[in-house]
Amino acid sequence: MTSEIDVDVQAPVRSVVRAVDLLVALSSGPKPLRVISAQVKLSKPTAYRILTSLKAKGMVIQDSKSGDYGLGPVCFQLLSSVLSGDVGFILDAKPILEALRDETGETIAVHVRAGLSRICIQEFPSPHPVRYIAGVGAAAGIYVGSAGKTLLAFTPSDERERIFKDLRLIPQTSSTITSLDVLRAELATVNKQGFAISHGERVDGAIGVSAPVLGTGGRALAAISVLGPADRLANRLTEAERLVVAAAKAVTASVQEAFDAG
Repeated sequence: MTSEIDVDVQAPVRSVVRAVDLLVALSSGPKPLRVISAQVKLSKPTAYRILTSLKAKGMVIQDSKSGDYGLGPVCFQLLSSVLSGDVGFILDAKPILEALRDETGETIAVHVRAGLSRICIQEFPSPHPVRYIAGVGAAAGIYVGSAGKTLLAFTPSDERERIFKDLRLIPQTSSTITSLDVLRAELATVNKQGFAISHGERVDGAIGVSAPVLGTGGRALAAISVLGPADRLANRLTEAERLVVAAAKAVTASVQEAFDAG
């Protein structure tokens, strides 16, 4: 004998939604209970109860001295799965990214922000024998290169200022931006035009062109980049800009559809 339960698959499970909201609130850094509860618009007892459950599962940790809550080891285990390639990108963006690789003939990389760094989580190498490779799992300073500038430019201003307070602008090449004022000005330009360019800021002789995959509120979820040798990509820079922006917008549209469906 079988039994069926009539479930409204469109109705969100409130406790799950609240737990996700709490984890997202902690993604910008450890916080005390009062700040977390205010940010997610929950009472302190409700926020405390959910945080306790998340803590029991390793999703959240609590500082024994300050009492602040932060993301736990299980969250970083999930991140490790992303970096190792065991799971996919935000959604099935592979066809869009492969098409971008084929159209440009250059390496396509996807980066996300992790604290003061940006990490490559997906890559489609150029077919050319001479090519630029970022490397899945490779990390670089968030201020370096077109991907980092894209992620910063589409980060909320208050969060970006907090990042600036901890940044050390260490030169990677002679073209690396080492002035915070110059970086601020460039980020304003990136935000306005919708893409970033890097001429040898991290690796001499390389060019990167990046555009953001945007989530709710205009925050960058990821940066999609076209990466290649300067002597080849410089001649197709305008085309690369157009193509990477179009690809990023296509992925953004798919992300928004997924959010709306959820």
